Amino acid sequence: VAVYSHINEVIDYIAKMPYGQQAAIFSTKSETIAPLIDILSTAVGRININTQCGRSPDAFPFSGRRSSALGTLSVTESLKAFSTETVIAAKASDLNNSLLIGAESISNFLAPVL
Repeated sequence: VAVYSHINEVIDYIAKMPYGQQAAIFSTKSETIAPLIDILSTAVGRININTQCGRSPDAFPFSGRRSSALGTLSVTESLKAFSTETVIAAKASDLNNSLLIGAESISNFLAPVL
């Protein structure tokens, strides 16, 4: 948990942090979470929406980025790393369902692959 005055402080921190297992976003607005999902999707292996970071059920893939899960990579490993899945997790609730539906039309990461 960190205190910040402007969202750019968070974005700068994400760009510089060496770790990349999970992050949590707490909000009631799709417009707030969508750009953060886009930024975090390249930095962490799991993005939690209105849910604290924690261990996933074993049915979810374990993934991480940067120093948290990937070391020096060969070409083959690099190709696999670019394919690492990112899980977006939220507890089942009307609010979270509405947030994610709203974020789909704003977030590049959540947009359908054509």
